[in-house]
Amino acid sequence: MNKVEFKNEIKKIEIAYNKEFSTAELKLWFKEFMTIDIKEFEEAIDKTIKEVKFTPKIADVRARISINPNDYYTNDLYAYLYKNLEWCKIVK
Repeated sequence: MNKVEFKNEIKKIEIAYNKEFSTAELKLWFKEFMTIDIKEFEEAIDKTIKEVKFTPKIADVRARISINPNDYYTNDLYAYLYKNLEWCKIVK
């Protein structure tokens, strides 16, 4: 996703919740979602606007993304070779 696509989608939140994001907030949101496909992000924004009553947080939008970006680690054939496995348990 590029910045223009991101701004078009984030504008939906600004209009729906009557909130204007500061540049620091926009940078934070963009860094969080820059690796997400634009279609997934658009669907998550639309679901969030329909379901969340108050101004959403990053976690609200991330929870509505249908493809979990962290699945990539659990589906990896060589996951047992990763050094930092203290934070999770990979079950196969």
